[in-house]
Amino acid sequence: MKPRFPLMLRITLSCWVVFCGISISRAQPSEVVPQSWAQVKQAGKGTVIAYWYESRPFIYRTPQGMAGLEYELMEGFRRYLKKNFQVELEVVWKEADNFGDTYASIRDGQQNGTFGVSAFSITADREKEVAFSPPYMADISVLITSRNIPIVHTSEEFNRVFSRLKAVTIRETTYEQDIYKLKTQGNLSFDIEYIPSSKNILEAVDERDSAFAFIDLPVYMMMFENDPSINVKRQNMFPVMRKGYALIYPQTSDWAQPVESYFSHKDFHGELERIIAKYLDLELYHFIEGLAIQSNNLVALLTKEKEIQSRDLLGKAEQLARETRALNFLLALVTVSLISMVIIILLYRKRSQQKKQIERQREQLAQRNRHLVALDEEKNNLIKILAHDLRTPINHVQGLAQVFLLGNNGLPDDQKDLIQKIIDSSERLTKMINNILDIDSIEQRRVKILMDEVPISPLVSEVVKSFDKVAAKKNIDLSITSLAETARVRGDSLFLTQVFENLMSNAIKFSAKGKKVEVSTREEGNNVWISFRDSGPGLTPEDQKLLFRKFQRLSAKPTDGETSIGLGLSIVKKYVELMGGNVWCESEPQKGACFIVGLKKA
Repeated sequence: MKPRFPLMLRITLSCWVVFCGISISRAQPSEVVPQSWAQVKQAGKGTVIAYWYESRPFIYRTPQGMAGLEYELMEGFRRYLKKNFQVELEVVWKEADNFGDTYASIRDGQQNGTFGVSAFSITADREKEVAFSPPYMADISVLITSRNIPIVHTSEEFNRVFSRLKAVTIRETTYEQDIYKLKTQGNLSFDIEYIPSSKNILEAVDERDSAFAFIDLPVYMMMFENDPSINVKRQNMFPVMRKGYALIYPQTSDWAQPVESYFSHKDFHGELERIIAKYLDLELYHFIEGLAIQSNNLVALLTKEKEIQSRDLLGKAEQLARETRALNFLLALVTVSLISMVIIILLYRKRSQQKKQIERQREQLAQRNRHLVALDEEKNNLIKILAHDLRTPINHVQGLAQVFLLGNNGLPDDQKDLIQKIIDSSERLTKMINNILDIDSIEQRRVKILMDEVPISPLVSEVVKSFDKVAAKKNIDLSITSLAETARVRGDSLFLTQVFENLMSNAIKFSAKGKKVEVSTREEGNNVWISFRDSGPGLTPEDQKLLFRKFQRLSAKPTDGETSIGLGLSIVKKYVELMGGNVWCESEPQKGACFIVGLKKA
């Protein structure tokens, strides 16, 4: 269960609902009889009941009707049944009094054709009582405290500090389970305060001194990004990662078959991302999904918090500089004009007020800087602890990529330009570190390839689309041609994505402004070929001999001052070969270059 956070969402999210030609039934439970999948499939139509309790942004009601991630999933499921089974399904939404009642309606009712919709976490205890759909989002909880509580680093320090605090939680939730587990394992004596399930835990901790609680990582990160000076603090100890969020239904329900079919069909991932983008920041969602891969590595999370605070600090510094310039201009105007004594007095008073305001802002800036320095020291200590086992370069990439969220349309152009320069510089540094760590992992044989059947055309299209903004900066036209729409290859989708991103980046980097980059996929026998053709200066025979080697500098140069450390193509070659494929280049001087990846069909 994930408690509601309406105040935070009103600030950070712009939620809206796309209705799909079905009205929300308001019939009373006595008027509705849910039906099994066998009955509905045979009749070509039928009804199910969805028990729910508000948990934004997962499920809630608006003046226009139902909304939320899980509402959209149920709507997507309804459309899936109509398209693939020619079944018209009506969903009757029944609101429970609290989260516990929602769960009990499924656990105790065991009625075929009923669903529980309220951001349920998958736990071992619950799996003994109800059935779960496949998870649709990572489930990570972190420990937060009031701002006055120090960051603790050892179990002994944790026990000493937290024994004096008060835990805040909600009954019958995973939060409550985590609190009791913490109390039992550490043999701690802290008190527990229960709040109604309609209240938000994060706001409850914010309002109290010497309090702590477990909270969803997405809730914490969105509120922290909106206000880095929020009056709560995240502790680095005891993060909890579960299997994820899912819908629930009775263990004996025959709806498990169509539900699992819906979650596994080829278009589900794209549909899920479109749904999540309506209610959450998609980059934040990807960040949390990536963090779930290595839940014990909090370097990326700590780095993300530091970057958010750096952005806030930069904004304050710019504001202070603008106000200081305005003050200096005002003083010069007073000196040159030699206006009357009355005006001078008024201006002097105004100057005094502004100086006080500036001093207050300087003090705030100093406090934020001290906090930032402490946070940096904490990050460095954590990095030292984890340095001997730094095996998660992809988490670093995903963590540092969050710097791309620093955009703000309300900022003046000069500040946007300054922030963009910071973003560009950080991106270059991230790619350099990522490439160095990737090549080191490959050479040390620490890379684990998870071979699977991967639909190649959607993956290539997604990569090309992700470079739209980069190409637009150079007015480069991106073209994609697919002659292998349904082809699947044997490979690791994560590493295939990195291979294609490297080749797309190079194609844009070496193409002049206003030119064209062409990407194509085609089948030939048991092979699938993916080619990336640029409009750059091409490669000499000497350059082609040096391709795919580490740290090589070629005679062909990027067209817009871009930089490279010469690792990208070597990583591409090693990853492709690890997946049983091959890669080569076809080029002539002044005629561009075409890089081709060959993979085996699944």
